[in-house]
Amino acid sequence: MHRLVSTAVIAALSFSLLCGQTQQNEKDSLTTPSARLFPLPILFYTPETGIAGGAAVMYLYRERSSTRASSITGDVVYSQKKQIIVEAAVDQYFDRGTYRLLGNLSFQKYPNKFFGIGNNTASGDEELYTPQSFLLRAVLYRSVYVNINVGPMIRYETVAMRETNPAGLLAPGTINGSKGGTAAGVGFVANWDSRDNTFSAHSGSFYQITGLFYRSAFGSDYDYTDIQIDTRKFFEVAPGQVVALQGTAEFIDGLPPFQSLATFGGSNILRGYYYGRYRDKNGVALQAEYRIPVWGRFGLVGFSGVAQVADRISHFGLGRFWFAGGAGVRFAWDPEERINLRLDFGLGNNSTGMYITATEAF
Repeated sequence: MHRLVSTAVIAALSFSLLCGQTQQNEKDSLTTPSARLFPLPILFYTPETGIAGGAAVMYLYRERSSTRASSITGDVVYSQKKQIIVEAAVDQYFDRGTYRLLGNLSFQKYPNKFFGIGNNTASGDEELYTPQSFLLRAVLYRSVYVNINVGPMIRYETVAMRETNPAGLLAPGTINGSKGGTAAGVGFVANWDSRDNTFSAHSGSFYQITGLFYRSAFGSDYDYTDIQIDTRKFFEVAPGQVVALQGTAEFIDGLPPFQSLATFGGSNILRGYYYGRYRDKNGVALQAEYRIPVWGRFGLVGFSGVAQVADRISHFGLGRFWFAGGAGVRFAWDPEERINLRLDFGLGNNSTGMYITATEAF
């Protein structure tokens, strides 16, 4: 389910400030714990939020048995569209990196748009609604072989619907999730990650499958199964010039809340569409980028992609894809760690989007 990338942005920018100290500490000693506290401002723009800003703090530390730095991050964000986000996240390494715990806790009051369900909803069906949500998500990875990580995952989200359009589709309460409720799931994550850099890869691959099973036995108001697949491949075709490819798919069996349906758009998948413009029980997306350095710390990116959603897998079709393309500018915030600030402009079918944020889309 869509959430703002504020924590990821904070982590990326904080990491760029911290990496020099971290690398030096690793050279000095792998057994001496260290800890530092870093405040950080937040500023970004997306069509879903407008201008958004806030503040964050990151606590970076290292356990004696780990060669990698762990962190605890907290942030508060307020957007031009009166969205409030309060988050806390932990990234904890154990046993010299064999185990990694990723956890996220968030509260959001997030005025948003709903266009209906399906691959051919009309733009005139747009309606505003305001959910208030509490989300807990945690994954415990174990490195089982070179580049392979697996682990259990839990996800718990409770949503209260604070406001709907009296004349809209959500007001009657007949759409699953339109009255609010709790989605509680237990599952797994498994991935292969051979990328040379997680912020902006030049080579390597990333393949991940996530399976979550939402059941009343776990405290869920909804019974459904959600399978998500994310595949990425990177090629350096010339010094500094990279072709990046991504394919994603999501398959849902059961009756999920509408907020958890497969969708696309936003700052990462098919830029140019409002996130949630099209949503349904199944979705696929393919996109590509060409990244090229231009001058100094500046670079350019061209991107394009297609995506669609469907109520059944058998209803996917070549003529049902929505297309988007665009271009962007990159500024290397930290060239050594390849952490970029990005400005992207995407163009879809009667739809546009501008995005100012940090790190690559994928």
